[in-house]
Amino acid sequence: MRKSPPDRIATLRAATRAGIGELVRAAGIAKPRVCVGYSGGLDSAVLLDLLALEAAAGSITVTAVHVHHGLSPNADVWSGHCAQVCSRLGIELQIERVLIKHQASHSPEEEARTARYAVFRRIQADAVALAHHADDQAETVLLQLLRGAGPKGLAAMAAIGSRTARGSAPAYWRPLLSIDRVQLAAYAVDAGLEWVEDESNRDLRLRRNYLRQRVLPVIAEVFPAPGRLLARVARLQAQAASLLEVLADLDLAMMALDGGLDCQRLAMLPGDRQANLLRRWLAQAGARAPSSARLAALQKAIVDSSNDTRLAWVHEGVRVVRRKAVLLLENASPPSRD
Repeated sequence: MRKSPPDRIATLRAATRAGIGELVRAAGIAKPRVCVGYSGGLDSAVLLDLLALEAAAGSITVTAVHVHHGLSPNADVWSGHCAQVCSRLGIELQIERVLIKHQASHSPEEEARTARYAVFRRIQADAVALAHHADDQAETVLLQLLRGAGPKGLAAMAAIGSRTARGSAPAYWRPLLSIDRVQLAAYAVDAGLEWVEDESNRDLRLRRNYLRQRVLPVIAEVFPAPGRLLARVARLQAQAASLLEVLADLDLAMMALDGGLDCQRLAMLPGDRQANLLRRWLAQAGARAPSSARLAALQKAIVDSSNDTRLAWVHEGVRVVRRKAVLLLENASPPSRD
């Protein structure tokens, strides 16, 4: 039987309970079904342990999923470790093997992430719990900043993702987002947890690893606790992105015409406001945000077009066309052949 936890264990348990309260309110479910994305590493080991304690207390039900990417020679060892830990905790574990295609245009890490989230979307649960923490958030903000992202990108990861954008798929829940890795490591030691080490975390060719091991320590020499500062940036940018979405929705309502947008009224909007509206319109159709250059090309086409044939802009599986005075979205996928 576990001894009375020291203060730092109690602190993480309190943060976890607060996160469960937020999940309950967001999902509107008294006892959410939570599936832990369990890699076997330190971060997810702590998350699994914390949620197992809360499941024993009756506030949630917990299962786990381990995605076997096959990229490491240790992948079978990791999945075996995860199975042993979950068996000891009495938690049902689902092991999913995925095939990484090794496309030249994507890194194996990017493909692994895509495959992993495809698994998460199929999970039968109210939420998939992910072990992202404050240091991960700081790295994400820096990566997005160096990619030239706007408010939505700089908002980085949400503590609770929206389910509506993914239909019946579970929400992504990150209850450790306010906790730094030092605290997680201390908890793991105090609680006597066991975990595996992914050798790819030492590969400085990966941008996130380079930021974690080379850039953030240098920043910390001048700006103490940069993780907390960058997390604050993420919160403020999330607020800004939310307000921009509200404005876009108001503009979309005013521009609505015959199942599309009033092209003439849209062309009269200031450029920045027009771009904000178009990003939101495309996002609601399931398309990722276009680059600034691509969006500028669409805006120019809207202003210049005077008939149907002058505008046929294609992006992410959708086509923007003009039918007289109406701007419409169509499916750009080619028809299937029998």
